[in-house]
Amino acid sequence: MPTCLQWGEERVESCTSWADQGHSECTQWRDDGYSSCTAYEADCCDWWPCSWACKLVSWICVASVWVSSWVCIAAVWIAKWVCVGWTVVTTAICVLWDVVTTIVNAVLVTLEGLIGWVLSLIAAVVEIILSIPIIGAILRWVISLVTAVINIVASIVDILAGLVGIRPEKILRVCPVILADEFSRPVGNLAHAVDQLQVAADMLKRDCNIRLVPSGPFQYSTGFNGAPQVTEGWIKVLSREVGDPDTLDPSCNAEGFGNDLGKAGSKFNLLMTTHCFFGNWRRLTGYGAPVAVFFVRSVGGAEGCGLWITDFVTVVGRTMPVQPDLRRITTHEIGHATNLWHVPVASNGDNLMSVPRPMLPDVMQFRFYDWQVLLVRASKHVSYF
Repeated sequence: MPTCLQWGEERVESCTSWADQGHSECTQWRDDGYSSCTAYEADCCDWWPCSWACKLVSWICVASVWVSSWVCIAAVWIAKWVCVGWTVVTTAICVLWDVVTTIVNAVLVTLEGLIGWVLSLIAAVVEIILSIPIIGAILRWVISLVTAVINIVASIVDILAGLVGIRPEKILRVCPVILADEFSRPVGNLAHAVDQLQVAADMLKRDCNIRLVPSGPFQYSTGFNGAPQVTEGWIKVLSREVGDPDTLDPSCNAEGFGNDLGKAGSKFNLLMTTHCFFGNWRRLTGYGAPVAVFFVRSVGGAEGCGLWITDFVTVVGRTMPVQPDLRRITTHEIGHATNLWHVPVASNGDNLMSVPRPMLPDVMQFRFYDWQVLLVRASKHVSYF
């Protein structure tokens, strides 16, 4: 979804286009009606008094068609202005909320930049405890589940507003990390990571009015700008740390959930605690928790994985270029992290969450559907501040 003003302009154009189409359909229906009335009179009897009766019926037919066509045109005209009026109201509310959030965001981001380090240091101690296999993982899952439910409940007003078209900009923080292999060599390159994240930034802004920002201090934002430009500075490349199969080649699905309870989950949590340090306090409280995007060597036969219950997703690191459908992988996995599940490709061929993966020629042909937008915006990873 674009900015509120752009969305309002598009909605007004849509209202006008719909009205023009409706007016054309009314006119076409009127012309068809006149033709039917004329045909009836022509095919009717030509002897008196039957011919007079036919003419009377045809006049009544023409009159009813005329009245009906103007009723149709008036209904379309009224509907158009109701549509335009509602768009003006919702756009005004959206813009006003963007003004408020821009001002408040500036204050809170500055405050967070000053004290966030202390809060994250305290949270890091807790996160180290939560990195203990089994016991710590279960506690992580409980905290994640509770905070996810709280955020969905707290987002009821936002969901209801979204249903009627009021969707001010929200923020999704990411912490992208390219892991290193057993020989301390990065398993992916910056060009691929930047491209993956740029697609996510463009899609989230276009469909959900969510701004993707790097997790860190002093990340100011405003709903009056378009999608952000992802740079290499967003991404941390590990080149001095020796990787291991638990994190370099993670599993997904049921096996992935099982591994998250053990060493793999413990190691990923420690990676987030150290390399996504500034987001520790948000991960612990569950408000605007950053999504860590780990670029790994392989993902159990898939291109990526997102388990929802965790605060991270994994994406296979590659070199550029890649085929268009693969450019959506990070966005797809972020979708899993933000309350979405797979949908069948048979009836959802252009949907971002479709499986098997649709082969569309342009990655931007993939879309979030409206019901998915509302779920993503209600995620604990997505916040106004």
